[in-house]
Amino acid sequence: MKAFTQLTGTAAPLLEKGKPMSNVDTDMIIPKQFLKTTERTGLSKGLFHELKTLSDGSPRSDFVLNRPEYATASILIAGE
Repeated sequence: MKAFTQLTGTAAPLLEKGKPMSNVDTDMIIPKQFLKTTERTGLSKGLFHELKTLSDGSPRSDFVLNRPEYATASILIAGE
């Protein structure tokens, strides 16, 4: 297997109220209710679920990964 040396892709800034988000914990990345599977498929639905969706399940337009220019981002940039 070839060693991983470089990643090229779009970088999305994780922002909260216009400032870089710091202290991003694993429960923010993927909440526990999405980890009740042994499959490795479908986990993207839970990615940042509480940050990217409103209480009615619709997407938040102000969340960076819901914006078209960052929808396929492979790099996330957070604060501290």
